[in-house]
Amino acid sequence: MPKTTAKNPHDRRMQATAEKLRAALARLTGRSAEYPAAPTRRLTVAALAREARVGRNAIYANHRDILDDLARALQRQRVPSRIATIADKVAEQRVVIDDMQRQIRQLATENAGLMRRAIEAERRAERAERRSAQLTREIDAHRRPAILRSTQP
Repeated sequence: MPKTTAKNPHDRRMQATAEKLRAALARLTGRSAEYPAAPTRRLTVAALAREARVGRNAIYANHRDILDDLARALQRQRVPSRIATIADKVAEQRVVIDDMQRQIRQLATENAGLMRRAIEAERRAERAERRSAQLTREIDAHRRPAILRSTQP
């Protein structure tokens, strides 16, 4: 807000209050070099009024432009926090993805071992069936009635 010379005491008082509010807003948002913004400090009309040492009603009644500046500062403050929240979620999801990929590799290894054991078991079962069939044939051959020939002419 450009400094203009106020013609009456009311205008001078309004201008002084506006300057106090802008300086307080700069301190609250960290735009002031001497006062960096505290990360836990909330940007509210009440906090701005306390910082500037003026009444809240004065802000609402006479300094709507300061309220607009406060709203823009709040919006700027929310965007980085949303980005940080999203970045935190992405980091958490990457950890979950890495854990799941490790589990997939572990399951693939376990699956390969089980597949090898299943193939070996099928081979043994096939050999056992062949051997069982061979023994069954031998038993059947031994159980058949044998023709006895007499040795007499």
